[in-house]
Amino acid sequence: MTILLMALASLTAGSFPAAASFHQTVLEGEAEKVAYAWSEKDVEALAGLLAEDGIRLHLPDEEHAKISPRQARAAISSFLGRYGAGAVAVSRVSLSGGAGEKGFAEIRWRTSSPGLSDAVIFTVFVGFVQADGRWTVTEIRVLY
Repeated sequence: MTILLMALASLTAGSFPAAASFHQTVLEGEAEKVAYAWSEKDVEALAGLLAEDGIRLHLPDEEHAKISPRQARAAISSFLGRYGAGAVAVSRVSLSGGAGEKGFAEIRWRTSSPGLSDAVIFTVFVGFVQADGRWTVTEIRVLY
């Protein structure tokens, strides 16, 4: 009985790093999708990544506790419309939570703003939840 328990423990312990690595890789891909959609100002593509039951959205001078993807799309479109073309880079992606069901990404967005000669740099934090084998965005926070 002890040998069986030890064998089961070693098998399950070995599978968690592989599962975490898989989830991390998939989450990194989803973060890249968000970053690309953000840089292209493609709010339709971004809306397709949002959780259907709504997201928390924090934009400079605007905060929503929970809004529908349609409302989020409109708010993000309005926000992005205030800035010029820019460049994005995913600077960090991490799993959080015990079973790899949650994660977040940090995206750096360097853009231009009308009336300013210097670039404006934002940090976009994106919260994800995995459900039904799919990562969806549940939160977006944009900080100066």
